[in-house]
Amino acid sequence: MVAYFDAINAQDYRAAWELGGKNLAGDYEAFVDGLAGTERDTVRILGVAGDTVRAELEALQSDGSLKLFEGTYTVRSGVITAAEVREVEGAEEDGTTPSDEPGASPSPSYENCDAAEEAGDAPLYTGDPGYGDHLDRDGDGVACEPYIP
Repeated sequence: MVAYFDAINAQDYRAAWELGGKNLAGDYEAFVDGLAGTERDTVRILGVAGDTVRAELEALQSDGSLKLFEGTYTVRSGVITAAEVREVEGAEEDGTTPSDEPGASPSPSYENCDAAEEAGDAPLYTGDPGYGDHLDRDGDGVACEPYIP
């Protein structure tokens, strides 16, 4: 799922389309048009249960405003297959956003490698969002790497 938003932020809309946009919009042109006016998306993964990822999304608009969204994404084999996401109304009233809150992080956090794999974010490398020592079994700087017998 993070790869999907990375592609959007890089304006690689074709890659984002293949990573799930085709499952969220009627056609490619509608998908790209729906991203017009968005400068950058920041996603924060709140939890993973099976193939369902619960997340918050901050969409910085080109006019400087911020739109906040929350909901769930269904992710299978690293591709978003469905989403139930809604805009959070009135979230900017106090001037804070989820990433401004104390202790909040815009980076994903995974309890285990199954969760990282289901979100399409494995393997993870030192410095990657979501990387944690508890996910790196052999301490080589690569977490959730595929097991090859």
